[in-house]
Amino acid sequence: MQPTTPRTDFIPVVLGGDIGAYALCRQFHEAFGIRPIIMSSGFVGMIQHSRIVDRRLVASLSAHDLLEAITAIALEDRERRVLVVANTDPLIEALETIHEKLPLNVVCPIPPRSAFDAVCDKDTFAELCAAHGLETPRTEVACLAGDEPIAPCAIPFPVVAKPSVSAGYYDFLLKGFKKVYFLSSQAELDELWRDLRNAGFTGDFLVQELIGGDDTHMDSLTLYIGRDGAPRLLGAAQVLLEDHAPTMLGNPVAMVIREKPELWEKASALLADAGYRGFANFDIKRCPVTGREVFLDCNPRMGRNSYYNVAGGVNPMEVLVRDAIDGLIDEPRRADKPALYSLVPLPLLKRYVPAGPLLDEVKDLASAKRVFDPQRYAADASWRRRLDVALTETNQYRKFAKYYPERTDTSF
Repeated sequence: MQPTTPRTDFIPVVLGGDIGAYALCRQFHEAFGIRPIIMSSGFVGMIQHSRIVDRRLVASLSAHDLLEAITAIALEDRERRVLVVANTDPLIEALETIHEKLPLNVVCPIPPRSAFDAVCDKDTFAELCAAHGLETPRTEVACLAGDEPIAPCAIPFPVVAKPSVSAGYYDFLLKGFKKVYFLSSQAELDELWRDLRNAGFTGDFLVQELIGGDDTHMDSLTLYIGRDGAPRLLGAAQVLLEDHAPTMLGNPVAMVIREKPELWEKASALLADAGYRGFANFDIKRCPVTGREVFLDCNPRMGRNSYYNVAGGVNPMEVLVRDAIDGLIDEPRRADKPALYSLVPLPLLKRYVPAGPLLDEVKDLASAKRVFDPQRYAADASWRRRLDVALTETNQYRKFAKYYPERTDTSF
């Protein structure tokens, strides 16, 4: 429900043009009755035809162009604060570069650079987890700079390989490389090293043990750490299904709300001790054999699927504004109401959820009308947007038929 009196004392600016950015705009609109500015070099249809946003095109989302565009907004209205929010690794990296150059009325809730580096480097992240009693997968680091031979992997195959720092890898996704690789032999791994070097990649890659289990063995934690270092938002969900397109691999498209009090406590302490502030999202894999909860990485943002927290009863933009704009000190809010979050049609989702208690839960939540999709918003339901959503859902059927036609025990 939108407020009867919209807030006009600050200007929200959302960076990005995808479904994750639209979800943030919807959260601002739901919480404060406000039309945020959304800034990108291009927009998906559901944003292009939205009535709840003020679209601003920029030449690119580079640090230089963002600095210029955000500064222009801030100087248009010096009396109001401008709250800038982003939700991808490259955009957070850009804000880390420019935030000290922005006008004084711009509020940019990102972690300090030292904390950003500590949690984004997956090697350093493992050390932080160990210090706080959180388990990480067995890992080796391969340095691709130079032309020295890379030693054979000592971890038993199959293994998972991914970049050590995601923010600097985005250009290689555009070249056709994957976010995550599943490799069954040393020959496949050696071929990946050759391809990356030939493409000009000079960073580090991680090779990790494969934790078994399909998509339903993935969990997500979302936290917001306030200016005083204390948690303000505690959210968690069990993944039901992930995107399997190569450039989107690992992005959940359906989740159910869960409570994770022990992990919330440990993850909050990890972030606070690192000097972290703002939103963070953790990816966790549960071993189906031992029940181990293994922390895979930490993203310095609320995550593309931030709207699952709204489904659980807490709007992340409310939490953000009360801390960053209003300067209030609140008790932690737990997004723990039973709910199903889904970006895919329910008939498609049900094909991939194993029969048993989990599928029964999905059906019960659907019957109770506890299904949430950020794309479907009654306050933004023009015929053009309804058509955009319908086309998006149709495309989901095509994508899964092409990239993941049947569920597998490892999700690869």
